[in-house]
Amino acid sequence: MKGTVLRVVFWVAILAAGYLVVDRLSAPPPVARMLQDGRREIVIPASRNGHYYIQGAVNGIPILFMVDTGATYVSVDAAFAARAGLPQGLPGYFNTANGSVEGRVVKGQTVRIDAFEVSGLSIAVMPARDEDGLLGQNFLRQFDVLQSGGSMRLRLRSESRD
Repeated sequence: MKGTVLRVVFWVAILAAGYLVVDRLSAPPPVARMLQDGRREIVIPASRNGHYYIQGAVNGIPILFMVDTGATYVSVDAAFAARAGLPQGLPGYFNTANGSVEGRVVKGQTVRIDAFEVSGLSIAVMPARDEDGLLGQNFLRQFDVLQSGGSMRLRLRSESRD
C-alpha cells in the first residue's frame, strides 16, 4: 500500500513538472520590432498562466524573467546571484506577496532583455525561491508598458536615434 502511494505521488509530481514546462514553452516568444516613430519595442505574449516571461541577463548571465509591475526591484534568488558572481551587497527587507523577506541589495548591476540594456541598477537578492527572476520597476520605468489583447509591449521612452 505504501509503495503504491509513493508511486502515485511520484507520477503526479512528474506530471505537474511537465505541465509547468509546457506552460512556459507554449507561449510564442517575445518579438522585438521597430515602430514608425523610430522607437523600438518588445511584444511579450502572455503565457497560459497569464504572466509575461522574457529571457534576459544580469551582467551577461542568462535568466528567465517574469515581468512584475508590482516589484520595486529586479529580483533574483541567491543561487542565481552566486552563479552570476554578484557581490555580497547590503542587507535589506522586502515586502513580498508571502510577507516580509530578508535579503540583500546589490547596486550597480546591468540588466538586459533583447536589445534593451539598463546599467547601474540595484538588484534584490532573495533567499531560495521556486521562481524565475522578477523584472521590476527599477528596470521597467525606462519603458512605456502597455498591456492589451493578451500581450505586453515595452517601448523605450527615450532613445537616441542613429
